[in-house]
Amino acid sequence: MLNIGNLTTSHFIQQKLSNQIKQITETTERLSSGKRVNRAADDPASVGTISRLNTQVLSLGKAISNGAEGIVLTQTADGGLETINNILSQIRELTVQGGSSTLTTADRNTLQVEIDAYLTEIDALTKIIKFNAINLLDGSTDKVNFFVGENKDDNISISLVKSDSKALGLSGLSGVKEFTSGRVTGFTYNSSNLAASDIKINSQNALAANLTDNLSSGNNTAAALVTAINANSNSHGATATGFNKVTSAAKNSLSMSDTFTINTNIISTQTSLANLVDGINEQAGGVIATLNSDNTITLSNTTGNDIVVGGNAPTDAGFTAGTYLGYIKLENVDGTFVKIEAMTKANGYASNSGNIDDLARFGFNEVDSSTVIRSDLVSTNALTASHDIKINDVSIGASTTESAGSKAVAINALTDQHGVTATARTELTIAANFTSSAFAPGASDIALNGTVIDFSAEHTLALVVAKFNDTQVGDVRATANADGTLTLTSESGVNIKLMDKGSGTQTKAMFSTATDIHGESITATDSSGNSKADTFVAYGNLTLSSADGSPIKISGTIADIAHLGLKHQSQELSVVASGVSVTSLADAQSSIEKIDEAIRKVSLYRSSFGAVENRIDASMNNLTTLKLNMQATRSRIEDGDFAQETSNMTKNQILNQAATSMLAQANASKQNLLALLQ
Repeated sequence: MLNIGNLTTSHFIQQKLSNQIKQITETTERLSSGKRVNRAADDPASVGTISRLNTQVLSLGKAISNGAEGIVLTQTADGGLETINNILSQIRELTVQGGSSTLTTADRNTLQVEIDAYLTEIDALTKIIKFNAINLLDGSTDKVNFFVGENKDDNISISLVKSDSKALGLSGLSGVKEFTSGRVTGFTYNSSNLAASDIKINSQNALAANLTDNLSSGNNTAAALVTAINANSNSHGATATGFNKVTSAAKNSLSMSDTFTINTNIISTQTSLANLVDGINEQAGGVIATLNSDNTITLSNTTGNDIVVGGNAPTDAGFTAGTYLGYIKLENVDGTFVKIEAMTKANGYASNSGNIDDLARFGFNEVDSSTVIRSDLVSTNALTASHDIKINDVSIGASTTESAGSKAVAINALTDQHGVTATARTELTIAANFTSSAFAPGASDIALNGTVIDFSAEHTLALVVAKFNDTQVGDVRATANADGTLTLTSESGVNIKLMDKGSGTQTKAMFSTATDIHGESITATDSSGNSKADTFVAYGNLTLSSADGSPIKISGTIADIAHLGLKHQSQELSVVASGVSVTSLADAQSSIEKIDEAIRKVSLYRSSFGAVENRIDASMNNLTTLKLNMQATRSRIEDGDFAQETSNMTKNQILNQAATSMLAQANASKQNLLALLQ
């Protein structure tokens, strides 16, 4: 009888054997990979957790790498600052040396050359200290952010500071603390042409309220103005001093054939330049004469009083006859920069009480600081190659026209060399009687910069303004003012010209008066320049601004600089601040304070970088600990138990071997049974 149980047993053993092989395969995979979970099916509930932990571990690894880059950056910046600090220590040593009164002029000049070279090296260092193409010390980048965590706000910012000689206060001051004027202009003082509030120094009245205490009618000397300014020093904080200087032409020999006077004092005939200098010092009274190495003679005083050169033959001594008004030097008591301006609406005041011509009487331009200079109206001459005007020692070249805008274009063409940007603006303010017959139909037309405009249908201020703007002549725009006047403005600085296109009297009839950007009256002229109610022409002014905050130096002849609308700002025609200087004992002693302040700044910068470096290092330590903890957590979930898996492997192998043996026996029994049935 066939035993069916043998067949059932065979199938059962085959199934068990298959399961054992599967378990051995899975155990082998775990042992080879070291992981308990190799695919989602191994543990569906844990797969998401393992994935998140993997992402966090990778992110933390990159954050640690970012932190390492941040540390390298701070160390690079600190290394550069350390070098700058060492240079500053050397500059201080030289400056202390310059504080000795035993040094000669040549010694001081040698020290100054070495100091200037060190300052140049500081500036060079700030341009080459970089990390991955990022300039760290030149001020071109404000801050750098490093992502040092796994969340969006886990940032550490590193502030970068400009550390060149200018930023450290060693190559020019942040503002000009001392201004020297050009010659004051002659004017007859009275209460109508100069009020106490017309000129502002440091935004306060330049002069005391009661001017008659310091100025009398006709007394326009620099000395008198100095007295008037100092009478209000308690308010504006500036101190004025006066001086005068007149230099002769060079004379290789002396030939005096007639009288020569200084301040009406007759200077006796002399036979040599040295004797003439001695004679002036003996006979001129209040004037000091000096013989220069180039055979010129300089006349000077320390009061600012006029120096009057006269007589029948002053040219014999190399002088030109005339009255030479003095200069004024302004200096803030607290050492801050001096701000000089006229009281105008353009400068933020309620009215145009003062104007730039008032300021010119003092020999000054409007100056906000060493970095901004505003001109008067530009001249009616274009700049040519013969006008050698230099800004920061760079010749600005020619302009295409005489307009302020054209001259601004000429300046800005070389901004990358001299570092100064020019802007131009023109204004023409006109008054009109809009109810007059001039605006009636049939009236003559008006030309604005050559474009003819018909005003016959306009009978109100608003309509006239709209007519101007609808015509769109270049960038000239019209606005109505509260006082009933109309202002034409060009932000590009082109000249604004209103001209009658009819009878030759229409401009005067339609527009009765005109003023320029400074509130000065414009006289109507004909096309030939003759005074006639035919044409109003307004010229613009310039504003010069330093691009990097450094002082602006303007040089050239007085006549050439006037083409830019600038007065002769100082007898050297320059506006420039001093930095570290040892050219005099006083300069050397005051420079030590500047250097100490620079060293303090550098130390502060280094401290800030050090603090950031320590913060990044602490963050990296925390991130490393967090990463290890997450790796451990992931391991506990994902990694296999080697001992357990080895035991399972041994068990399954034994079971597999037993099943294989049993299956063999069951198959042998089945074969024997089949043999008996044959």
